[in-house]
Amino acid sequence: MRSLNKAADVVLLGLGSLAAHKVRSALTSLSVIIGVLCVIMSMAINAGASHEAERSLRELGSDNIIINAVKPPEQSGSAQRTFGALVYGISHGDVSRLRDNIPGVRRCVTVHRTKTYAYAHGENLSVLVIGTEPTYSRVARIDMLAGRFITATDMLRRKAHCVLTGALARALFGYLDPLGDIVRLGGVEFRVVGVLRQLPAAMGGGGQEGDNQVLIPISTDRIAFGEMTIMGTAGNLVAEKVDVHQVILQMVDEQAVLDGAAIARPLLDRYHPEKDYQIRVPIEEIELKKRQARLWQLVTLTIAGVSLLVGGIGIMNIMLASVTERTREIGVRRALGAKRRDITVQFLTEAVALTVVGGLLGICAGLPVPHLIHKVLGFRGILTPGSVWFPFGVAVLVGLVSGIYPAIRAAHLDPIEALRHE
Repeated sequence: MRSLNKAADVVLLGLGSLAAHKVRSALTSLSVIIGVLCVIMSMAINAGASHEAERSLRELGSDNIIINAVKPPEQSGSAQRTFGALVYGISHGDVSRLRDNIPGVRRCVTVHRTKTYAYAHGENLSVLVIGTEPTYSRVARIDMLAGRFITATDMLRRKAHCVLTGALARALFGYLDPLGDIVRLGGVEFRVVGVLRQLPAAMGGGGQEGDNQVLIPISTDRIAFGEMTIMGTAGNLVAEKVDVHQVILQMVDEQAVLDGAAIARPLLDRYHPEKDYQIRVPIEEIELKKRQARLWQLVTLTIAGVSLLVGGIGIMNIMLASVTERTREIGVRRALGAKRRDITVQFLTEAVALTVVGGLLGICAGLPVPHLIHKVLGFRGILTPGSVWFPFGVAVLVGLVSGIYPAIRAAHLDPIEALRHE
């Protein structure tokens, strides 16, 4: 009990010394506050960015292999032309080969895209028409807001039915209910049977149309728009022919995705030396993003750790100066019976108290970080218990290490020489 009281007295003495020099203590803690805040901010930004990237990739489906047609450079000698039209991308034969030669394919969905104009209720907008199959809703994880998606009956009977994205439905119909209404796509009338929330950018095609997308049965697409696209550029007409703009292979499991991608690449290379296609494997990209996130986390932690190290050097400097100016006080305490360990504990208490207070204030300053990141960068930072308490623990450790040398130096001062110190 007596030893506990003595230890408490030593700790209180150290804290009292800090309280006696408020400005110096506050300025010393400021470096720790900034260091902890930097670590919290860097970890929150990294976690938020990684989560956002993984979320967008997972929207594509970790069990999907997505193959897109890519327009080759016009100056490329390997670009094929048929009756003056540039022919590129994925052919119907490619789709059959992929479906027949890759094991573990659960669903194979084809997509054909056409840029045109949509007209309804006096509004005329540039849109991307996506001709596809009923199973597209499953591989693209479509969330319907109203109505239904394309059905097998629509495909079989080549119905002029369409599904709008929510953004396009609002732009064309405003507050009116679009279901059952008519929209003209490139002069052809289509009846709206459903409204979906949004398509993943990588599946919707992106482009200047943004979220203005219309989905129709691919059988109807071939009749209404065909596979030839004619565009006017710089005073002349340019024709392009693409059988299939996108093929989505939904696999039975993630291992089948990796095995299927390994087969698809050489299979397409054999028939497409001009490389007019691109294979996206979301699960591979997710793993790559995770590795990049770990690397960036290491880099940001290193940079932020340097700021804590600088704060530790500042604490050591202040503590050494404190030992010098309090030499006589140390001599008096030693002469009155204080042991070396008492002096050591006193100075260690001061150093650790500075970092504990600085660390707690740094945590308080870091709590609004996710909101600020959302305001400035457009995505929400993520604070985890680890991203909060890890920098605090490092700060306390830095304070402990920084205070060891000054504490030992103070404890080993000769009492007689210390009493003579002026």
